[in-house]
Amino acid sequence: MTTMMTHAEQSYNILCDVLNRNDIPYEVIDGPCVACSVSGREGDIRLTFTVDHSKMLITLYAPTVRYIPQERIPDASLAVCILNHQLSDGAFCVDLADSLLYFKLTVSFYNSEPSEDTFSYMLSVAADTVDRYRQRLQAVISG
Repeated sequence: MTTMMTHAEQSYNILCDVLNRNDIPYEVIDGPCVACSVSGREGDIRLTFTVDHSKMLITLYAPTVRYIPQERIPDASLAVCILNHQLSDGAFCVDLADSLLYFKLTVSFYNSEPSEDTFSYMLSVAADTVDRYRQRLQAVISG
């Protein structure tokens, strides 16, 4: 367990180094999460990283649309299904319980350790994908 905790601390230190190097402000939030915001064309993009060493996974979440009216959920779900087919990495998800839409990107570090390149890649792909599609998804949800 101590080894796992040490690896988790190292992973978060690497992530924080990447964020610092790119002048991206961040905060460590409850549990093993680091949240940051990057600038996009249509405003800030909030990104939350979690590292699960027991599963050897890094997951990034980016809320995209904070509220989907119940009557727009079928349209949002169809749009997300069509859009996800085009994405090379990551996926948009509709959370029916909280009526929100978010982007999720997961990377495995099986038999290795997360690297600066891993976190840089995730940061870049997520920010670019959310920035590219957020306005279109909002338009579908707004009707």
